[in-house]
Amino acid sequence: MDKLIITVAPNGPVATKEHTPHVAVTADEVIETGIQCWEAGASILHYHARDKDQKACLDYDYFARVLEGLRKHTTLIVQMSTGWGLDDREGRIRMVDLKPDMMSLNVGSVNFPQGPYINRTDYAEYWAAKMKEYGVRPEIECFDASHIEAGARLWKMGLIDDPPFFDFVLGVQNALSFTPQNMLTLMNLLPAGAKWSCIGVGRAQLPVTTLGIIMGGHCRVGIEDNIYYSHKVLATNVQLVERAVRLAKELQRDIATPAEARQLLKIKNS
Repeated sequence: MDKLIITVAPNGPVATKEHTPHVAVTADEVIETGIQCWEAGASILHYHARDKDQKACLDYDYFARVLEGLRKHTTLIVQMSTGWGLDDREGRIRMVDLKPDMMSLNVGSVNFPQGPYINRTDYAEYWAAKMKEYGVRPEIECFDASHIEAGARLWKMGLIDDPPFFDFVLGVQNALSFTPQNMLTLMNLLPAGAKWSCIGVGRAQLPVTTLGIIMGGHCRVGIEDNIYYSHKVLATNVQLVERAVRLAKELQRDIATPAEARQLLKIKNS
């Protein structure tokens, strides 16, 4: 079994300071949180850009500033989000020329509570090709079983290098809920040699993380996906990383360092 890769997602596109004071909104907050989570055991940091009103955006300078800060102060694998509800083929991939280590790759559409999240097939092909051109490792986001098929198709087309890396997103309203059976179904659809991680949204975060550790996958935690540590108790990003580390140790699963995670995922940029 591979060592466990822990990803932290400290902000996302939705949570604001009104929801929780612990969400990382500014670029400096993302960098500071990243340093703390790296020290706690995270290997990958996934982040979104926010504007002065805390709204999700595609601010190129924001992405660049966070990338520079994290590379200066940590050895984290830096993963930029290309998502959030915009039908903008070029805008969502524009920061690829910054050459982050990874970027999210959305290969299928889903009806989020906030509105439809559109990811056209031709756009996904374009984004995958751009990532390959710049040596950026894609993480294939899977909100539905069909998204594994869509990601595998891009891999078979040669647009994604080995090993393809899939991320199961479970617990989003109107998408795939978390059950152990659903996770097993997703695992069984993976192409041979694929790596996978898992995200549990809201109250699903703890059981998804635990099952992912047991079943040989990797995991993502953080305020993007869940703002609570327990019932009505707000979490910090560091607390969520620390809990994943404790779970792994209790379950006798070694934690991957960022350097080891780079080797597992064959990440080119550094």
